[in-house]
Amino acid sequence: MAQYPELLKMVNGDAVTTKEKWRERREEILELFQEHVYGRRPVEKPEGLRFVLGYKRENYKGHRLMYKQLWVKFPGYTFRVNAFIPYSDKPVPAFIHNMHDWHMESSCIVDAMDDLNIPVLDIVGRGYALFVIYNSEIYPDLEAQGEYDCGIFANLGPKPSERKGDDWASIAAWSWAMSRVMDYIETDPMIDSKRVCPTGHSRGGKTALWAGAMDERFSMAYSNDSGCMGAAVLRGKQGEHIKNILVTDWFCGNFSQYSDNEDALPVDQHMLVAAMAPRPVYVASSSQDLWADPEHERLSCRWASDVYEKIYGVKGAVLPEESEIELNTGYHEGTIGYHVKTGPHSIRAIDWHLVMDFRDAKNV
Repeated sequence: MAQYPELLKMVNGDAVTTKEKWRERREEILELFQEHVYGRRPVEKPEGLRFVLGYKRENYKGHRLMYKQLWVKFPGYTFRVNAFIPYSDKPVPAFIHNMHDWHMESSCIVDAMDDLNIPVLDIVGRGYALFVIYNSEIYPDLEAQGEYDCGIFANLGPKPSERKGDDWASIAAWSWAMSRVMDYIETDPMIDSKRVCPTGHSRGGKTALWAGAMDERFSMAYSNDSGCMGAAVLRGKQGEHIKNILVTDWFCGNFSQYSDNEDALPVDQHMLVAAMAPRPVYVASSSQDLWADPEHERLSCRWASDVYEKIYGVKGAVLPEESEIELNTGYHEGTIGYHVKTGPHSIRAIDWHLVMDFRDAKNV
């Protein structure tokens, strides 16, 4: 039987029963994830970090929104951000979305703002700004094939020949970029910097959770169909496991030692969800996405609830028994929100609307 790491017990065996002790445990958990799963960022704000407005358009394409193309820059490196901001008499909340290569190839949201995956007009129409980054501009994982000799790694290092087992990899790099967009947002008076949520689908969902855990400026995090090493508890899940994702360069070198020995991994994903506490977190699944395993994504939400309920005295995930889970229904009563939509591995308008319902209700 799988041995699950205990959420409310320190590595030395001490019980976690207070907020102060949880903060210690949280730091311990983040340290374990950095050492064994995602790797360590070499720097946060690099020297010379600045933000350049490429151009902006009022009433973009006849809609009541402002479009900005921004550039995040520091010596030797630049990446693009496309921002869609609703008009308002007060600062608006925002999403920072990590866009996949295949979504980039299927449509251009700057031209088609009714995109199947990212319905810009729906999001802006509900009063939320949307900042979109492109994972291939940070590091093109599918093209680079783990060489770490291009993108952000070519600038901040380490050199491929000097990489250690706990050096950062793709997910850490993409989440780092989300935090740099947050740096910009703190300078923009149109945006409420206290209500910013990183989002992503699939590996982008893994990234959003790690971004939210590492950067407490984010008011919540939203993970869509993130599955293995995202929101789903690893041990005992169906579908994707460590051996299936070692062909990627998403995780640090140390992670490979757990391919055939998952029980030895000192963390599991309910601990990542719990690292958001006491901030809200949202997990979404798709009914046919057995590779990600919706049941184990829910299990993660259930187990992470211990921190919210036992330490902070608030509701975590409020979910019915497994046999009573309803499709296309938002479970929003607790601080951990959840839904499972009908269909395969995907992100669609229904996902965005249910998450916005949750954000509206929680004011985050």
